[in-house]
Amino acid sequence: MNNNHSVDADLGTIKSQTNTLEKLREKTQALLDCKATYMSKSEILEQKKNFLEEASSEKQRLQREKRLLREMLQSINQDLNSIVDIEIALNRESEDLEKTLDKLKKEQYEPLHDQVNEIRTQNGMSKLPHIQQEIEAKLAKLLEERRVQWQQEENTSQRKKLKSRHA
Repeated sequence: MNNNHSVDADLGTIKSQTNTLEKLREKTQALLDCKATYMSKSEILEQKKNFLEEASSEKQRLQREKRLLREMLQSINQDLNSIVDIEIALNRESEDLEKTLDKLKKEQYEPLHDQVNEIRTQNGMSKLPHIQQEIEAKLAKLLEERRVQWQQEENTSQRKKLKSRHA
């Protein structure tokens, strides 16, 4: 009976050790699963932090760009306001000059021109051309010079385009 008792004790010990080993295997597997989940989530967290850092950097870059563009826009608005002021001043000056020229022409030039032409005619000389004819001739010459310049610029531009196409 002693022998039976010993076998029963051994069986109990083996059963206990088997249960312990089974629990150890289950706990080890749970630990491995938990570790894998932890590592996976740690990697995801690291990626999220990297994305957050990139997003933050991009946000800062865009805010700097927005600030620069806002400053540029303010500068453009200031320039536009200055140009409006200049236009107003130039219009006023032009109107004043037109009035002055008209007055000078009517009160001084035309009477003197008529007197000179009358004296020239009395002495067998041809009349002097009116100032308006001189102004028109000057404008025609200026317009012709501009037309020639534009044609030269256009020809130069076309040659550059042709060269860039063939290059």
